[in-house]
Amino acid sequence: MVSATFWTATLAGTTAATAAVLPRSNEYDYVIVGGGLSGLVAATRLSEDPDVSVLVLEYGPIDRSNITQIPFYGTSLNTAAMRDIPSAPEPYMGDRTFAVRAASVAGGGSQINGMQWDLPSAADFDSWEALENDGWGWSEIQKYYKKASHLATPDPGIETKYGYSYDTPAYGDGPAKVSFPEFQYPDMYNFKNGFDELDVPFIEEHAAGNAVGQYWTPASINDETKTRTSSLYAYYDKVSDRPNLKLLPMHQANEIIFNEAAGDLSATGVKALNRDSSSFVEFKAKNEVILAAGAIFTPQLLQLSGIGPKSVLDAAGIETKLDMPAVGSNFQDHPAVFLAWNVTSSFPNPTTLTTNATFYAEALRLYHEEQTGPLTKSQASYVGFLSLQTVVGSDTASALLDDLAAQSPSEYLPDIYASDPRLVAGFEAQRATLVSDMSRGAVAVVEMPLSAAGRMPNALQKPLSRGTVHLNASNPQGVPTVLHDAMHNPFDRHAVYANLQFTRRLFNTDAMSVMEPVEVTPGAQYTEEDEVLDVLVSSGALTPTFSHPSGSCPMMPERLGGCVDAELKVYGTQRLSIIDASVLPIIPAAHLQATMYAVAEKASDIIKARA
Repeated sequence: MVSATFWTATLAGTTAATAAVLPRSNEYDYVIVGGGLSGLVAATRLSEDPDVSVLVLEYGPIDRSNITQIPFYGTSLNTAAMRDIPSAPEPYMGDRTFAVRAASVAGGGSQINGMQWDLPSAADFDSWEALENDGWGWSEIQKYYKKASHLATPDPGIETKYGYSYDTPAYGDGPAKVSFPEFQYPDMYNFKNGFDELDVPFIEEHAAGNAVGQYWTPASINDETKTRTSSLYAYYDKVSDRPNLKLLPMHQANEIIFNEAAGDLSATGVKALNRDSSSFVEFKAKNEVILAAGAIFTPQLLQLSGIGPKSVLDAAGIETKLDMPAVGSNFQDHPAVFLAWNVTSSFPNPTTLTTNATFYAEALRLYHEEQTGPLTKSQASYVGFLSLQTVVGSDTASALLDDLAAQSPSEYLPDIYASDPRLVAGFEAQRATLVSDMSRGAVAVVEMPLSAAGRMPNALQKPLSRGTVHLNASNPQGVPTVLHDAMHNPFDRHAVYANLQFTRRLFNTDAMSVMEPVEVTPGAQYTEEDEVLDVLVSSGALTPTFSHPSGSCPMMPERLGGCVDAELKVYGTQRLSIIDASVLPIIPAAHLQATMYAVAEKASDIIKARA
């Protein structure tokens, strides 16, 4: 692997622009907690009005180093820019603990992710609206997606060479510049042809509402510079000189301040720790406190402020201001299995950059001198998002969904659900729309990104298990206790096994025979569901997360266990809203990045309208 130090030396001049400096004041119209994807989008939009002052408090630093810019670096996890959060022991995954991924850098996940840029199907968003969230269906989200995005079409020669397909009307003219890389590894096309053999439908443009099949996705890469597009680079840096906008890195919000004198919980500001000076400071919000700390730390901040399940707050010694079990419930991610085959690879392949000095030197030259070649590519840009019917066939899909619909709704949920029937009712409503969508093949149940190597991730897109994010009773100010509760619901286990069987069929296609694949993980000798799952768990190949934490402060009616309404306002409070991935009621069948740009754009308009 090329060292970060080397890259910093080669492109040191690319880290310009610092946080804007306002006159010394602790009072703003809006205080945004979290300078990640949604926080910086909202800050940019709210500060368009020069008479409105906006403060963003970001836990981490501002990092414009090359490791955050060059697409190649998106192929591996930048753990240095993430919080160190171990999960609770996962009872249905051998009581193992897993790393919980949460960015701790300005720009959030958009600054360090794999740059995959994809939307789910229209039905994914319509399921949110079906849960009584008016205005959150496909037609509305599509409008805001176009407001955020701009697709740079590839050079005709590149388009022909790699076979890219797209439809420009699915995109807009927004700040988030996306594009296709100027390189693909040749073996990727063996996988693509294998999908064809298995009759996986080809979708010309996934962002037009049908994202169930196999298709190309662009990457969050600015085609003009061949560097990462993020909310820091694409939104904040373009407006950082606004005198009414301030970004404070290295500030950890510890408590939301409320005015309780009027008999309601009206948010008036935020207490934060300056992590550089170890001093506390209070910031006042004249209009609204906006939470954008993500699906892990937004519920924690609410609980530290006295809003959450009373049992959790009591155990942590926090005074309960509002007993709300919804805070920290409904936690979701995409459980993932990393399957492996030994293969005979063509030249070049995904390992060549790190094993062949000559190839690497040429790739480096191409990137710097011609802005092309392997370093312009990040994670997979060809994917399969498959329906349950594609994976197992129509008859088996119907049987699995019948079994799911017949489950007792509370049987496979975390313990806290037993304390509040509204949480169970919310899950039951989610299950009903999921069964309907999956039975129609309208949403994907698995993602299979094609990497041109023998490692094939399977990411479960519609898990039925639900987790929790709660204060650590012994250290409330430390990282919270995160329980995915993954694989609790038997539907998830059945789906993981079915996805594995489909992947085995893919590696056994004629198209893949040239690579001479030999299964390594879990191993061809394991054929029964229970033994396969046991091997996947014991080997560490099955993880509860694909780094897509969401859903822990869901947007649903209170009677369905919701935390915020369709206007993103926290129930039982005034002047307090949430705009990050914690509000997603059902995790979409996609990487979250593109969806969250649309959510943040819509949230900004909602907040502006009520000012």
